[in-house]
Amino acid sequence: MVVSVNEALRRVGEPFPISWEGTLDPQEYAGETVTFVGTAKLVGSYVYDGKTFRVDADAEASYETTCARCGSPMVKTLAFSFTERFVRSIYKTADDELYPYEGEKLDLKEAFFDNLFLEMPMTAVCSESCKGLCPVCGANLNQGQCDCQKSRIDARLSALGSLLNDNKEV
Repeated sequence: MVVSVNEALRRVGEPFPISWEGTLDPQEYAGETVTFVGTAKLVGSYVYDGKTFRVDADAEASYETTCARCGSPMVKTLAFSFTERFVRSIYKTADDELYPYEGEKLDLKEAFFDNLFLEMPMTAVCSESCKGLCPVCGANLNQGQCDCQKSRIDARLSALGSLLNDNKEV
């Protein structure tokens, strides 16, 4: 995801297009390895203002995950947009919210992954209608009902159940 910006350095204020497609290597995120599938895409533009580059981009990537309800493997696609600024590394300070660049090239990889991980949901579900797993036997309820008795009550709470069965006020 490296962009050559030598022409933009000479033409201040003029936007230049960016277009990239490729595969992504696995990345560590939140203590887990995220494996990407298919082709990731990035389309946008960059402009040099005399000191910094502003990059505006739309991106898309697909990754493997498991459904938080039923545990089935699935592929989730994220589409996101971002705007980031890049400054020559000699001008970058620790508290800047800018990405550094060297020479006549911008490496968009860090900005791409930072924004992708910001968009990644904490949990993913295979579908909104996913029924999940049976809390008793662990069967995937999307594949059919199990024969478990679902109304099993914790013995410690059985006395409370009798209150609900009597039609009297409590």
